[in-house]
Amino acid sequence: MNEPKIYLDKMVEAISRLNASETYLVKYQKTADKFELESAVLQLRKAMEAIAFAAIAPNKQQYAAIRSKAEKSPDFSNDWAADSIFLVLNKVNADFYPDPLLQQTLIAPGHWHFGKPLNGYMKRKNFEVLYKRLGKFLHADNPWGKDKGWAQFAADLPDAIAKIRALLKKHRTIIRAPSFNGVWIVDAPNDGTPPRMLRATAKGEFTTMLDIAN
Repeated sequence: MNEPKIYLDKMVEAISRLNASETYLVKYQKTADKFELESAVLQLRKAMEAIAFAAIAPNKQQYAAIRSKAEKSPDFSNDWAADSIFLVLNKVNADFYPDPLLQQTLIAPGHWHFGKPLNGYMKRKNFEVLYKRLGKFLHADNPWGKDKGWAQFAADLPDAIAKIRALLKKHRTIIRAPSFNGVWIVDAPNDGTPPRMLRATAKGEFTTMLDIAN
């Protein structure tokens, strides 16, 4: 399985799990059944892990090399925690995180311009905070502990899911590898259309805005 296919497959998984999370959340809102909310949490966390796995794909060679030097569990195929994966990826490529794009515009024959939204999507820092926050809701409540804040958490979930969807809908991932210096532009819509990818080689350093020539 090649890296672009892995990336797109993980986008499919992430979107499917976001759909499942929303379905459980809707049921919770109708029934107040905490099991439904816990199921929503589980699917959302796994969706975020799928995004982290996707981010490894274009950086796999460098990621595996760093992980192989770890004293404990050097085999990266055993990785699963998104926040830990991000820490390693940041050493490989500081721009590994999906970078959302606006719909492209034709600026000249054969030349397309991709702008960047300023807000409305899940930024990396918020992604990491949410991922860690989700963790405590995956465990049984300690009877001697404080209230975890289930009600507020349930109220926050719809916005979190919406921002992750906005992150993935159209995004780029920058790749700086020995064999390829470029960008993957990915469409991962929420309407059931299969994700697709455009790969482009960079002639120089990247800028905030992106122009691509056919």
